[in-house]
Amino acid sequence: MDSLSRALVIAIQYLGSDRNAAEFTEDDDLKIVEEVASIIQSASVDEKAALVKAAKALGLTGWAEQIGISLIN
Repeated sequence: MDSLSRALVIAIQYLGSDRNAAEFTEDDDLKIVEEVASIIQSASVDEKAALVKAAKALGLTGWAEQIGISLIN
């Protein structure tokens, strides 16, 4: 699960950043980020904890708060 969590964190971080490709709009990126964040909100406490751990290992210490992950259900 650590590999999946890391990949997901990287994807969300990339999509949430500024992108300049003409075929992608910020609205498109935002829709994806919101969809993934919504899925994460319904994840188990263990899954959320794994995502937070992966984000911290990648040096993204504030990532969970940025997308609204709460480890309290």
